[in-house]
Amino acid sequence: MSNALKFTRERDPAVIEVRGQVCEAEVVYQVRDNGTGFDEEQATRLFKVFQRLHRQDLYEGTGVGLALVKRIAHRHGGRVWAEGRDGEGATFYLALPLADEQARR
Repeated sequence: MSNALKFTRERDPAVIEVRGQVCEAEVVYQVRDNGTGFDEEQATRLFKVFQRLHRQDLYEGTGVGLALVKRIAHRHGGRVWAEGRDGEGATFYLALPLADEQARR
């Protein structure tokens, strides 16, 4: 969410959508914005520590946030990915497995 806010601050109007839905054996959350976006060929770099796709003098941050999200998701058996278009916004996904029916009892 903080990245969506950061990368839409130049937009008027800024649009950020947050959704979640159950898909088969997992729940998938998505955050979509109409912000700066990114070149989709660089998407794998987004989730690596200290990798930035935008200049630090334009957008603050350390380059560790999405790497932490990926690590936490993987520890819980989940996954993350992103889609974007340079200048047109981005969508970030977090998928986590549903709890086993036995574990809920």
